[in-house]
Formats: sequence, C-alpha cells, structure tokens
Amino acid sequence: MDGTADPGRVFADAELKKALAPPGAFGEGLRSTGATVGIFNGYPGSRGPWQDCMPEGGSEPLKGYVRELETFRAASAERSAVKWGIPDDEREPETVPEISVDQSLLSMPAEDAKRYLALQHDLYSHCKTVLHDMEAGVAYEHHEVTKLKGLGDEALLESSSMTGGDEYDAPRRYTVEARVGGVILRVGADDDKDKVLAWAAMLARDIGKELYGTA
Repeated sequence: MDGTADPGRVFADAELKKALAPPGAFGEGLRSTGATVGIFNGYPGSRGPWQDCMPEGGSEPLKGYVRELETFRAASAERSAVKWGIPDDEREPETVPEISVDQSLLSMPAEDAKRYLALQHDLYSHCKTVLHDMEAGVAYEHHEVTKLKGLGDEALLESSSMTGGDEYDAPRRYTVEARVGGVILRVGADDDKDKVLAWAAMLARDIGKELYGTA
C-alpha cells in the first residue's frame, strides 16, 4: 500500500475487529475464544519478558528499544482460534489446545507503523535469549527474526522456543508481523512455519481489500 494509501489514515477498533479472519480460515474444527479490542494501549510495544533478556551487546540498546516501543499507541483488535484434542466435558482448566492460532491487527499512521516494525526487528535481533527463573529450575527462551520479502509492504518472521529439560521444553512458535500501509498484522502458531506464512499472506491480502478497498 506504500505510495497508494493515505499515510496518515488510521482505522478504529471496530473496523479492525471486522477485518480479523474467522476461525475457519485456519482449518477445520477451530473455534474462536472471542475477539478483544483496544488492549494494545494497555501494554503497548513488545509483550515479551524483555526485562529478563541476556543481550549479547549490552543492556543499553535493549532499554532504548523497549522505552520507545512503550510510547506507541494504536487502535487494535485480536482473536485466538483453538482446537481441543479432547471433549469439553473431559477438559481440565490447564489443558493445552491441540492447535492454537493467535492473530491481531494494529492501526497507526504509516510512518509510526514503519518505525514500530523496525524496533521489533532490532529487539528480537538484540535479545536472542531470555532467562526464566522457574520453580523447578531455569528455562531459556530463544528468539530468531528474519526479514521477509513479498508479504505486505514489509514483514518479519519471528520464532521462539523454550529449553530447560522435559518440564519446560516447548515447540518452536512462529509469528509473522507484516505491515500493510499503516496496519500491522500479527499471526502466530506452533510448529508449522509454512502455514503461518500462508495465513499472514491471506490476512495481508484481506486487509488491503477490506480496509483499503483494493481490488
């Protein structure tokens, strides 16, 4: 949308909510956990536990990234789609879904969206390992980030995994953050990078059509 859309145009929470993909877009048997709007302004910037980061290049750049990210404000909407591996009446409260897909949309002026995505890239690049002090020991969260071409105006593929023995080891989770004009979309799921990339491309296309009115 760069060069074609009004760079100062922003969308309201309700408009973003309508543009979220339905649960069925991510596969059969998934259902919504409900959509929420306006939450981004309660904890703007990156949501990771960056205070426990083990930065390779010192903590000062990290603090600068986090401080700047905390200044961002945006309209927002998000929704999760889940598929349970066991029936509802047999499921305990702590049961982990068989499949879980998270999606969110942010709207801000295009220049702010560009800077936000650049900061996300720098933050993930700088903080490749996060230390978690658990009850039964120590776990490490590992981050990787790659710039993507051909998806929206610009995009990042972020991944994270957890190591710390059988109790804390977790599968790699892939997240795409892409910018379409001044809208930042985020979609993430465990294990299947190709599906996350495909879903992000679908969302980017739909945002162009539904919000910006492209053909």
